[in-house]
Amino acid sequence: MACWRSRILIAAGRVPLPVACLLVLLLASGPVGLAVSQSRARRAVSTGPSLGAIARKAGCRLSEFDRDPGSNPPVSGRVDERVTAADGSYVGRRSPSTLAAVHALLHGRVVMQYRPTLPSVQLARLDRFVRREPAGALLFANRTGMSQPVAAVAYLTLMTCRRVDARSLGALRAFRDRRGNFGQGF
Repeated sequence: MACWRSRILIAAGRVPLPVACLLVLLLASGPVGLAVSQSRARRAVSTGPSLGAIARKAGCRLSEFDRDPGSNPPVSGRVDERVTAADGSYVGRRSPSTLAAVHALLHGRVVMQYRPTLPSVQLARLDRFVRREPAGALLFANRTGMSQPVAAVAYLTLMTCRRVDARSLGALRAFRDRRGNFGQGF
């Protein structure tokens, strides 16, 4: 009989006090839970050194741009959906075109380039680094006369290094982890 009475109260627009209290608690806990989870997420992102600090410690230089600066190697540019390059290392093979590399950047891939004069020991380290985890990365010889021996490029971000050693490989790994999938999302 009590259930029958509460159905009449709900249908009549009146809600029993215990049910009303429960609804208020549930409605209040949603925004509080969301606020707590967002503050935890912000703290997790802000811990540890910045990518710029990692690059500096490794002897590399990080440059981030708001728009295409016309850099060499390019961090953005014209795209042709028909001109593509597969992920992986192109060491010992023909390098993808600049248009294919820019296309890869715009799709969120990290493009690593080296001057053809890079010492073979350093080139072997770079090649192993990309071959271990080729998805989302390209490695090839730069043919446009870039000034630094090694460059890692993501959409609107460029990191250059003077050499390939344990510290610079750590910086390249951090660059890849933090700047992969930074494309325009098309």
